Amino acid sequence: MAKRDIAVKFVVGEAVLFFVILTLAGFYFNPKDPLFIHSTVNPFILLELTITLFYGLIGGLVFLIIAVPVFKFIYPQFPLSFFLWTLLLVLIAGEFFSYWKRRIELSEEESTYFKSKLRKQTNDFILLKLSHDQLEKHYIIKPISIRAVLEKIKKELINNREKAFEDLMNLISEAFFVRRGSLYCKSQGTNFKLTASIGEPVDIDMEDPLVKEAIEEGRTVFLSHTSSQSKYLAVIPVFNIANDDEIIAFFLIKDLPFRYLNADNILSINVALIWFIAELEKTEMAKDLTSEFGYLPVDFLVEVRTVKILQEKFGTDSYIVVYKIPENMKDIIQFIQNKIRGIDFLVYHKVSNYYIVYVLLPLSSLSSAEGFSNRISNELKRCFGDEIKNKIIEKFIKVDENIFETLKKEATQIREER
Repeated sequence: MAKRDIAVKFVVGEAVLFFVILTLAGFYFNPKDPLFIHSTVNPFILLELTITLFYGLIGGLVFLIIAVPVFKFIYPQFPLSFFLWTLLLVLIAGEFFSYWKRRIELSEEESTYFKSKLRKQTNDFILLKLSHDQLEKHYIIKPISIRAVLEKIKKELINNREKAFEDLMNLISEAFFVRRGSLYCKSQGTNFKLTASIGEPVDIDMEDPLVKEAIEEGRTVFLSHTSSQSKYLAVIPVFNIANDDEIIAFFLIKDLPFRYLNADNILSINVALIWFIAELEKTEMAKDLTSEFGYLPVDFLVEVRTVKILQEKFGTDSYIVVYKIPENMKDIIQFIQNKIRGIDFLVYHKVSNYYIVYVLLPLSSLSSAEGFSNRISNELKRCFGDEIKNKIIEKFIKVDENIFETLKKEATQIREER
């Protein structure tokens, strides 16, 4: 049975239950007017409005419809005027409920979107610092850049996922000195499947005290006196970005030199895992697009698909500003990059002797996109003169249900113009 069917049946059941309680109370306290139609203070209307505002139009209409037989058989004359006024109030309250429910859902979706962007930038900054620290630490004996390895893994996720997991384990082993550990990813329900290992695979035990502590505390935990019976030295849970309560992966550390069993090292592994799982989810989200849009980064395709979903569900506008810039003016790309907001997304690729630049402006109306364009144009004129306007071509593309077809047509048109 679908969740929606269960929800509707629950609302109907609640409405019937409240009506029965009100009717019984009315017969007990006011038998001549059980539904208080002729009373100055009308509990029937108050309860009707409460149900409508809490459950929506369905609850309010059900409550009113089941009252019709009672109106007909209890009262000598059917209270048509009262019924119509109550129906009007139900319709108004139902519209109010729908409007604010939609606004709340939109706010929650936007909050999730911005939170994911903030987490990504936070992880990127931390990874940059870790990469710098590793270069400093191993400058003479073993130069390693975490950021460079992660970029390699990111590319492998598209075409060779097994190799990407293998390289991730190698990175954790070499950069963070884990000698034995296993990564378990969520498969179905509450089951976790072994995905990759360093050394001999480590079995997952959901009853282990350290695993229980990680789940209850919702954070990375280490071996301590309270978990001295644990099989593991550390348990690192990875949470879903959209749902902070959902664990989507565990990394279990079985063997690690004692001097590296510290907060900095373990939390660094945590950051790398969060980044990797997020990239894995992005690849899944855009895997049907990568073959057609191989010239665009996966991150950009995922962002476009995300704001496309928001547009379809809530009607929120987003725009892509497309620039066609001559090859000898490539510096303008960096100029535009420096002018965009933190949530905006800029990518580009080369076609013949031009660069095609896409600037995604999430959750922005046409007027906002035009404002961005005018600001960039004015800055370019100020820095490069008025003649720059004739050398750069720009256009606006609205993100809607046909956005990927539009991008495909745009690419075809650009190739034909070469």
